Amino acid sequence: MKKILLLCLTAFLTMNMQAQNEKYVNFMKKNIAALDSAKSPEDLQVSANNFERIANTEKDAWLPNYYAAYAYIMKAYYVKEMKDIDPLCDKADVLLANAESLSQNNSEIATLKAMCLTARMRADGSRGMTMGPKATLILQQALQQQPASNPRALMQMAQMKFYTPPAFGGGKDAGIELLKKSIAAYDSFKPASELDPTWGKPYAVELLAQWTAQ
Repeated sequence: MKKILLLCLTAFLTMNMQAQNEKYVNFMKKNIAALDSAKSPEDLQVSANNFERIANTEKDAWLPNYYAAYAYIMKAYYVKEMKDIDPLCDKADVLLANAESLSQNNSEIATLKAMCLTARMRADGSRGMTMGPKATLILQQALQQQPASNPRALMQMAQMKFYTPPAFGGGKDAGIELLKKSIAAYDSFKPASELDPTWGKPYAVELLAQWTAQ
């Protein structure tokens, strides 16, 4: 009798965990789709709020923190008031620290850390001398952490190269070459799970068209 009760309890707990996991996956998918289609700072704030709520519930999952940080960073690129950028990046940095505590040596998290630095440079161009090299170093680490090339890290590196003077190893040609590598990497990239990051290819393609037309 005890064995039967134990088996029933185990089956119940397993089914309950599976139901909870399915609910989490479906909620994440819904919010990732909304984030991908965000077109305004307001949309991005809604996404950030939603992912933060998920992160507060799913305390062992790094992806909710990651996507909340991504939403704040993208909002930092959208806002018109330069004074609003640093507070958004501050929030993103906290979320990225949370994500990194749950998933160390993560190429995707490192890529967002570099993006956060470039957003801060938008707020104050004088930061480029210190934050630019730091962002480049983080992106180099991101590429080392990914066995197969991370297309998002390559895309960010391409942008760093494009806006770096040729005398310092950058320039238009260097940026375009790296961006082409990024697009090729998107074509072969396979995310670790159905919730892992896949964003960026449409923007990379659009950016390549802009750069080659200049």
